[in-house]
Amino acid sequence: MLDELLAEELPRLRAFVRAHLSPELRLRESVSDLVQSVCRGLLAQSSFEFRGEAQFRAWLFLAARNKIVEKARYHQREQRDVRREEALDDVGASQILDGYRQVGTPSRVAMAREHLGKLEAAIDDLDPDHREIVTLVRLAGLPITEAAEVMGRSPDATRMLLGRALVKLSANLRRLGVQDSGSP
Repeated sequence: MLDELLAEELPRLRAFVRAHLSPELRLRESVSDLVQSVCRGLLAQSSFEFRGEAQFRAWLFLAARNKIVEKARYHQREQRDVRREEALDDVGASQILDGYRQVGTPSRVAMAREHLGKLEAAIDDLDPDHREIVTLVRLAGLPITEAAEVMGRSPDATRMLLGRALVKLSANLRRLGVQDSGSP
């Protein structure tokens, strides 16, 4: 049952992990490797008990967030020089772009790649709490109450934080030249 639930959430998990990585960590870690590591760790646990979709997502994305923090700490301890590293060819981004290739011309694929880069740049420019709430609610699809629990905040404070984060994200996108076609 757990493996089926994880398979169903893989697209959201990939998007969550990719958006949650700092630009520096994106150079050092593959989204696919991190997602695989999260899933492998959860499958190894024998204490899984399904208590509902929202609770499952909260558990899954908290595990992903913890894995990202663990990797960030590892790289900070190693004090590796990012200038000597090359960006990983990220399967997550290429899978997203493969979908565009199915329905678009090469110029549309190039535009999609540019928009994806701008969206990531806009998310990267958010402060950590804003990035956290946007990725939990908009990418991971957690309800406000579950996101509040993950972040250790009240639901009302979380709603207010989400509102401020979406305003900031929208401003970042406009600054990067992405037109607002409704609410983020």
